[in-house]
Amino acid sequence: MANGYLALVLHAHLPFVRHPEVDDFLEERWLFESCSECYIPLLWSFERLVGEGVNFRLTLSLSPTLLSMLTDDLLKEKYSAYLDRMIELGVAETERTKNNRDINNLSVKYLRHLENVRRYFLGSGGNLWLKFRDLSDKGGLELITTAATHGFLPLVHSREGRRAQIEVGLGLFEKLFGRLPPGFWLPECAYDKGIDDLLKDAGVKYFMADTHGLLSSVPEPECGIYSPVRCRSGLAVFGRDPESSRQVWERRMGYPGHPAYREFYRDIAHDLEGEYLRPYLPDGKIRVDTGYKYYRITGGEDHKEVYNPHRALRIAEIHAMDFVRSRALQFQKASGRMERTPLVLAPYDAELFGHWWHEGPVWLENVLRLADSVGGIKTISPGDYLSVYPDSQMADLPMSSWGEGGFSYVWLNPRNDWIYKHQHVAESRMTEMANIYRSPGGVERRALNQAGRELLLAQSSDWAFILKEETTVGYATERVTGHLKNFLTLSGQIESESVDTAFLNQLESKNNIFPDLDYTVFRSVRVCPVLFSHSKMRVIMLSWEYPPRTVGGLGRHVYDLSRALSQLGIEVHVFTCPARGEPLYAVDDTGVCVHRVDQKELQAADFLEWLKCLNSGMVRLVEETGLSGGYYSLVHAHDWLVRDAARDIAEKSGLPLVVTIHATEYGRNRGIFTDLQSQIHGAERDLVSRADGLICCSQYMAREVLRLFGEAPGGIRIIPNGVDVKNLVVKYEAVEQMTGRCPKIMFLGRLVPEKGVQVLIEALPMIKGKHPGAVLTVAGKGPYEEDLRNLAHRLGVSDSVDFIGFVNDEGRNRLLAESSVAVFPSTYEPFGIVALEAMAAGIPVVVSETGGLAEIISHGIDGIKVPPGRADILARYVTEILDDPRHAENLRKNAYNKVLGQYSWKQIASDTARVYLDVVNKSKKRETCA
Repeated sequence: MANGYLALVLHAHLPFVRHPEVDDFLEERWLFESCSECYIPLLWSFERLVGEGVNFRLTLSLSPTLLSMLTDDLLKEKYSAYLDRMIELGVAETERTKNNRDINNLSVKYLRHLENVRRYFLGSGGNLWLKFRDLSDKGGLELITTAATHGFLPLVHSREGRRAQIEVGLGLFEKLFGRLPPGFWLPECAYDKGIDDLLKDAGVKYFMADTHGLLSSVPEPECGIYSPVRCRSGLAVFGRDPESSRQVWERRMGYPGHPAYREFYRDIAHDLEGEYLRPYLPDGKIRVDTGYKYYRITGGEDHKEVYNPHRALRIAEIHAMDFVRSRALQFQKASGRMERTPLVLAPYDAELFGHWWHEGPVWLENVLRLADSVGGIKTISPGDYLSVYPDSQMADLPMSSWGEGGFSYVWLNPRNDWIYKHQHVAESRMTEMANIYRSPGGVERRALNQAGRELLLAQSSDWAFILKEETTVGYATERVTGHLKNFLTLSGQIESESVDTAFLNQLESKNNIFPDLDYTVFRSVRVCPVLFSHSKMRVIMLSWEYPPRTVGGLGRHVYDLSRALSQLGIEVHVFTCPARGEPLYAVDDTGVCVHRVDQKELQAADFLEWLKCLNSGMVRLVEETGLSGGYYSLVHAHDWLVRDAARDIAEKSGLPLVVTIHATEYGRNRGIFTDLQSQIHGAERDLVSRADGLICCSQYMAREVLRLFGEAPGGIRIIPNGVDVKNLVVKYEAVEQMTGRCPKIMFLGRLVPEKGVQVLIEALPMIKGKHPGAVLTVAGKGPYEEDLRNLAHRLGVSDSVDFIGFVNDEGRNRLLAESSVAVFPSTYEPFGIVALEAMAAGIPVVVSETGGLAEIISHGIDGIKVPPGRADILARYVTEILDDPRHAENLRKNAYNKVLGQYSWKQIASDTARVYLDVVNKSKKRETCA
């Protein structure tokens, strides 16, 4: 039995550097040096351990940019040529140093090393990545990956940009290794809220954070850094151990700083004459390290002693023993305070081993040997640890990274902050193009895909790091600006329908990373089915109205939500009222099962009595479909009208109850004044108190429910209503010729005082003062219609107001297409679905700054907000839109993109399904405890 688990993690990453236009490009040597000094020596160590039967486990993160370079034929050819030159230099060095035995022995050592490297590289067919895959298949390595181009995710502007970095990286890994990785290396260990949700959606099981990120979680981790915690998404988070980190990372006190180890910064490239080195340097004159280093660290002084590899290797063995002994003491202390076996996560940059720390691979190999032979310590991967301990404490993590200061300073400071304004603009533009171009042609699609590549390459965290450290500043600046210029050029050509194929061919040839990239990865809404694939979820959906029988927006909401949930693989059963011409049971084209109560059961004249009959009928139908057999997973009730059915079904079955409150009786009436209102208010309170999960459509609505009824047992989740853009498309033959027509103002909704149509009619005379031909179309029915007609007559605008009554979807679409502006001047509005429909149809909108409407619109950007009841201000803003077509076009375009990004039913269904998973999992835990 192990006293402790040691999880060694190496992160292998280099930025994508590929320059076919130059034979020997300086920065391409970053890859070549790492292959010769790090990756291949590590492979040798791992293969020796496997060959000798040493039981070891190590996690290796291979970045997508590194994998792309390791699989690139041009870079393989260049690396082979580089090895030939360095071997040629080694031959020259053995001749030059033949009179100095110690240095000559070192030159011979380096020459033999390079010859072995070349032999191994050629023997692998140039496919080093396959060697890592073989070791993974044999059980020694757990392979994971990171973001596509190692973008610093907290500084990636949008959810879409973060998701693209994650999914493109995972896609390349899956293509090469035939499976998704169990874990994900966050670039720079940088976590921010919401990143775990994206990783969860993508099928990842764990990631790693820095020490302070884990220890600053709320609540404080009971086991400190010796055990993972879980985010609310369910993803496991492992924290970096500070003690093992200091032993290896610290420059002066850490192992790599020992005087006996080789001095990294003393290379013959900086000691010898340029003429001798010319054949081996880029451009024949750029002094860059050759790997021929003859001196040891020695001490702080400038004088350096000759390097003694035998002594250095002995020190590496001693340091390995010290490291393992330190872990044993650490485990001994930690195990007394924990009920599970403690784990130490020791993550390092892979390039430290062999490149920066020449003896690193030897040290690591010795650590793995000792861990296998010393009792009480076992190496493990984070994925394996989760198999041993699948449950962990739940906690909320703050933003953190492993960079200087622990947050974003390294990647966002006065030396590099200029890059983000341009990156964020490009990011938004990429998402906009991905949303707009649904079926592009061949060349246009290629250009969109390449634009995505250029954006990803510009987002690499390496450029910001280089700018901060002031190393190869010119190259980093050129890369960032170059990729952004390429992106802007491509996006301009796409939008003007004039893609330059010669320019596109050039970019595809040079920046050929991610050849399978599909630009749609940047679209605003993409739902990953992995989230729901583990088991079949079956939902009882209770709604008193459902199309084609609808009264307000609730029925339409349930209809669209149910269909979107079904498309995620969730089995939805809607139980509702009868509708003329509809069967009592039907399955729609998406798989939603609709069960309708028989009209014969609904004979009561009083509405409340009718509701009781409807609820009783719903309960009967649910029981007939298998309530007692454990068929269903949960109940989802919409508003108070189905309270009785929700209560009875949940009590009889023990199923968890999710409730959506669309509006409250108090809010509709600005108070409770009658016995009927009091009854409804009480039913709402009862329903909220029973909810294992409560959903509200806006922050406004959530605050109202909290104020009226208090906190629900399962908390409140904010999930907005949505629209299906496809349902708002109007056939061109149905649209009248709009040229030269009079301005048309449109209102759509129920005719009740809280919808504020009276304010719009009061504003109409002022609007007509500037636009005499303006007309107002009022679509909808309700008890307030007669009062509104009388108001229009008193104000002298009755000829300009057209009350057209209720309209179906086709009629609504036609009205929207004919309208110049849509106005929704509500005084009370929990959400405002009709405003979203207008935005999705491409109509500028003006709304009251109240309730959910205020949350939908960003004033002056994607719509206009006015104070409730202010007809004068409403008239002014409507007039401005009619006066300025360019302003109206900007509002329309931004509103459409917002709807695509934030109010798609796919996203809303995904968020709702997460609520389902949460309440079902909590219910199962309660059953287990009971």
